[in-house]
Amino acid sequence: MNIDFGEKYGAIIVIISLGVAFAVTGLLYFKTRDSRELTVIQRRVLATLRFLSVFLMAVMLSSPLVKTLRKIIQPPLVVLAVDNSSSMPGMTDSVTAKQTLLNTLQALQNELDKNFEVVNYTFGQQVTRNGRVTFSEKRSDYSQLLHAVFNDHFNDNIGAVVLVGDGIHNQGENPLNAASELSYPVYSLAFGDTTQIRDARITAVRANKTAFWGNQFPVEIDLQFNQLDKQNLQFSISCNGSKIYSESVSPAGNDYFQTIPVTLDATAKGLQHYTATIATVAGERNVSNNTFSFVIQVLESKQKILILSPGVHPDVGAIKHALETQVNYEVTAVTSEPFPDNLEDFNLVVLNQLPTTSGSGRQLVERAVKNRLPLLLLVGNQTFLPQFNLLGLGLEIVPQAGNFEEAQPLFNEQFATFTLSNDLKESFAKYPPVQAPFASYSLDPAYQVLLYQRIKNIATNRPLIAVANRDRQKTGVIFGEGIWRWRLYNYLANNRPNEFNELVDKLVQYLAIRQNDDNFVVDYSRVYHETENVTMTAEVYNDAFELITTPEVTLVLTDAKGREYRYTFDRHSRNYRLDAGILPAGDYRFIASVTIGNQTYTEEGNFAVMPVNIEMVENAANHRLLFQLASQTGGQFFSAGEAEKLAEALKANTRIKTVSYFQTVLNEILNLRWIFFVILLLLGTEWFFRKFWGIY
Repeated sequence: MNIDFGEKYGAIIVIISLGVAFAVTGLLYFKTRDSRELTVIQRRVLATLRFLSVFLMAVMLSSPLVKTLRKIIQPPLVVLAVDNSSSMPGMTDSVTAKQTLLNTLQALQNELDKNFEVVNYTFGQQVTRNGRVTFSEKRSDYSQLLHAVFNDHFNDNIGAVVLVGDGIHNQGENPLNAASELSYPVYSLAFGDTTQIRDARITAVRANKTAFWGNQFPVEIDLQFNQLDKQNLQFSISCNGSKIYSESVSPAGNDYFQTIPVTLDATAKGLQHYTATIATVAGERNVSNNTFSFVIQVLESKQKILILSPGVHPDVGAIKHALETQVNYEVTAVTSEPFPDNLEDFNLVVLNQLPTTSGSGRQLVERAVKNRLPLLLLVGNQTFLPQFNLLGLGLEIVPQAGNFEEAQPLFNEQFATFTLSNDLKESFAKYPPVQAPFASYSLDPAYQVLLYQRIKNIATNRPLIAVANRDRQKTGVIFGEGIWRWRLYNYLANNRPNEFNELVDKLVQYLAIRQNDDNFVVDYSRVYHETENVTMTAEVYNDAFELITTPEVTLVLTDAKGREYRYTFDRHSRNYRLDAGILPAGDYRFIASVTIGNQTYTEEGNFAVMPVNIEMVENAANHRLLFQLASQTGGQFFSAGEAEKLAEALKANTRIKTVSYFQTVLNEILNLRWIFFVILLLLGTEWFFRKFWGIY
């Protein structure tokens, strides 16, 4: 143990403390008359006691640090992690298969407990420490497990990770990337059958969550076939039990992947349940992956679209024709002043090259922005950019040479605000160029870029089409003139402008869905999965349209059987949040309400919770992944029947051993209680002798 007074003042503090102790002791026992009655020995005893107590107190008041060395011994830990997903027992899901797995795990646990301190984990869609092994989780996230082990045991002496699984991962990042941060080996114990069996399965369905009644919407279905070369299978889609689409599919190989694009009609309103099905074949063991259910929210209101332009323009005509192909749009085009004043009656206002250099439409645009009307703006040669930049839209275009240049569209693969078909994505690369401002562009982070500008075959980060939902206003901007050429290209190439019509429809469909402008807004998803929590947010505004969180927000949730569940939103700094937890699969409707003063506001809605069967999509175990994890980290791979060999390999690994090290501990001397008791003992002894020897 060392006492540290600091780098500069240690000696000075000791000298001062000694001086104070000498002074107090001298004054008390060598300068007073009472001390003359004591013998020399008595005086020396009392002086020594007082000197020590005063010295210790003076030293303690300077708050020195006590430095000690502590030896820490860490025995090796072995992490036993078990894949708790439903694919582990195999396709049969029999009681026997599960029991065999549990028996193997128990035997392995017993062997490891004999030689190591074992920490248990289960993982699926979530990682749980000391969780119960049930093989019931709907997803497998190996990367989340590896990250959790690394973070939870950062300073621990981890000897190895024993990973028991089938290698099927369908959530999170690549486990091999997550394993790169580990400094200890992974020993894999592989279960499951790696044999490729006859199987036709639906691996994914891509579709927008919303569509408009009377319109068409695209759906893409991914199919995977194994050992079914040249077999004829029937693929179909049904809506609420009625078949609405079918076609024959013939795989061209024993390991064949195919994407089927389908365009469906939104003929009914509300939440519509669709089921994609691929026919089963003889000898197919896993038939649970032959169907895939999804839900589309079909909105019933007809959308009113207003197109304003300072003159006749082919871009206006192209957009108008594209919208008129959809029965759910009511389009009004005005190409000369005076422009209409009833902008609030429309769901979306399309502004072609407004405001102009002559000032045309300036006040109209400012009013639309002030009233938070959804806008789609087309920038062209007549757009007065200085006035355009002052509209408060969160973007700025600063001309660099005052000219326009040819720019071809380049699709942003990271765009996720809404989905586009593969045909449209492929068309972007072939579309003729438009005239875009030669300028520097500055966009608010709320903007999501759909298309970038490709100039002279060089990709740039300049936006060509971008959308945003900021300050409760939706905005879309096309930074170029001449999109009518895109429609013409599609018509010449395919005898129909379907791809261009889809682009306009998706833009308008996203922008035209108006946000609630009253004092109470509830935001939620129309579709949840049974493995995720049902969450909602709410915003409450006073009459001055200021966010408040004073009143209580309640919600009544009703399931398909009419059972009601009541919730109260949690207050946060600027809004309300509700986490209803994981709900069973099915349809739900809700009524949320809040009282502001004497006025009660309500919001109604419905959503669906979809079942998840992703664990049943893959048939064959992925032992290759488990082997790579072991090889990459310096561990070993073992098959299901080699649990004892795995335990022996761990015992034989000389790198798994107890680690000891010394740790320096600094502590203030004031925190050492024993010094307090020493001082108390010195003062108490002195007081006793003074009384005993008659010194009062």
